Amino acid sequence: MILKSKFFSILDSDIAGPLTRSESNLINMASRVFNVKSFITIREVGLQDALCIANRIRTNMINGDWFIGSNQSRQLSREQERWNSRYKATYGMLTQISSILENKFEGISASIEHYFFVMFFRETPIGMLIFSNNKAKATEPSNIIEFVTHVGIRNCGIFLMEYAVNKSKALGKNGSVKLIPAPAARDVYFKYGFGFQEGYMVLEPAKSDKWGSWSGGYYFKVSF
Repeated sequence: MILKSKFFSILDSDIAGPLTRSESNLINMASRVFNVKSFITIREVGLQDALCIANRIRTNMINGDWFIGSNQSRQLSREQERWNSRYKATYGMLTQISSILENKFEGISASIEHYFFVMFFRETPIGMLIFSNNKAKATEPSNIIEFVTHVGIRNCGIFLMEYAVNKSKALGKNGSVKLIPAPAARDVYFKYGFGFQEGYMVLEPAKSDKWGSWSGGYYFKVSF
């Protein structure tokens, strides 16, 4: 059953170890309710750790048999082909992240600081966001350079986005962030509360009815 073995929102709460495509290890969130956020942690890491983690997620996708192979006796369904397209897109983003990190942002202005946020399910990395902030431009939103989650994860990227928004607030940018999305990702960012401004998609949580404020920070109010 593809829907059970692949299109899930988060790992089962009693899982330990690496992500795999096994039905026994994955869960469709519609079939079981638990507080996903209580199993998620997000950490800010250094550049070298970020590079190692990006490579680790990519390696897991290869070794965990996440790509669905075909042969002469077995044709892929349309759903399986869509899954493989998602796999390739995610793998490509992780490869791009690794390339960016290997170059160590050479030639970038000293006024631009870079941050690396990693999302974990327990101790398993399941997503990453690369974030920059220009100290010389006080009114410019912080910039999301890359944003990716493991191919087997659904509807958990918002936790990374919340973290980025609150980092922007801590840096004096009132939580505002901007990015240039891939065309296929635009609908997701609209759901997050982004809108188009001057060639970017920009999120201003203080002006969005999808975001609320609590305890000095912002949180996403809408459930998917």
